[in-house]
Amino acid sequence: MADKKTQIQLGEIETHIKNFYRDVMPNAYKFHNFTYLGSVIKQVEKMADALKIASPEIEILTAANWFRYAGMAHQYEDYELKSADLAAAYLNNQNWEKSHIDQVKKIILNSTGANKPTNTLEEITQDAGSAYLGKSKFFDNVSFLKIELENIQDNSIGNKEWNNIIYDKLSNSHFYTTYANKKYQKRIAAHLSTQRKNLKKAKRDDIRKRTGKEFGRGIDTLYRSTYRNHINLSSIADGKANMMISINTIILSAIVTLLGTSITLTGKVSFDHFRFFLPILILLVAVLGSAIFAILSANPQVTSSDIEKKDLVKRTKSVLFFGNFIHMEQQEFVENIGFLKKNEKLLYDNMAVDIYELGHVLSTKYKMIKISYNIFMAGLILCVAAFLIVLGYSQYIAN
Repeated sequence: MADKKTQIQLGEIETHIKNFYRDVMPNAYKFHNFTYLGSVIKQVEKMADALKIASPEIEILTAANWFRYAGMAHQYEDYELKSADLAAAYLNNQNWEKSHIDQVKKIILNSTGANKPTNTLEEITQDAGSAYLGKSKFFDNVSFLKIELENIQDNSIGNKEWNNIIYDKLSNSHFYTTYANKKYQKRIAAHLSTQRKNLKKAKRDDIRKRTGKEFGRGIDTLYRSTYRNHINLSSIADGKANMMISINTIILSAIVTLLGTSITLTGKVSFDHFRFFLPILILLVAVLGSAIFAILSANPQVTSSDIEKKDLVKRTKSVLFFGNFIHMEQQEFVENIGFLKKNEKLLYDNMAVDIYELGHVLSTKYKMIKISYNIFMAGLILCVAAFLIVLGYSQYIAN
């Protein structure tokens, strides 16, 4: 008769908890819901049967597991304390023996992996709570735990962070009963192998996200193309500068040679036709000025400054530019490059700083070339204009 009364009490506990979950437990708990609790109770019953747990211990064990997560309705962290109080209050109203109620409370308080079980009932409870780690649908079910934690924290959990959490859960899992070890350890080992792959993939995805590589190889192509464009533009600028230097120096040499030869042959500078020297003088000054700016453009410009690790972090200087790292000791340079290798976002930012500085160098080159071309063009125009004016004036005087 006593056994029958106990079974009725367990049935009443199940109904009470079912109503409790429906009316009190927050909807945000997508993992720790009544369905999950039901699966835990089934594991408890299977383990108790396998280990031949007899009454009244099996009733005490089952009652404790029905109430083990009830405290979550009031607090998500350290819920066991509240769960034990809720179980004690209900069982007191059901006229359970105090010694049995104390056992229920003790099982609940030691139901998490943070506490080491002290008896078989506590071992079964902990193993039943961890059994989901060894289920075939673990990865499907655990996704609901992620949703639950995000709802509780009101904050999204990154893919890398979540995969680390799952890996820690699997690697730190521990079963106490022979039943659970035999049934779940092999599958947990398989889950761990899968999770290692997931973790590597999550780390790669995180790096790709931080460095912009989630867009495929676009970010690499961007930097590669930009550097190539800078090299090509620099080559074009140097080519234009060299061309202007060659043209101007040829013209300058020809003018100086002609004037020098004339003076050498006559022994004096003739002022009879000095007006014809004006176009030559204009051209002489123009080609000289144009050549100077062309030389300034082609002249290597190396910005040089000391650089420290804080400059890399603040993105104010780039260690990739030789004008900066030539002041470093070899070991310091290797350490800074190693520092960038560990932080790909910082590496790409330093490349961006390097491109920016190269852009300023290119801007200066092209400004100098533009001035050189403008002086050369203006000199030619003025030279021709002056020559035509002098020629016209000479014809006017002759007539």
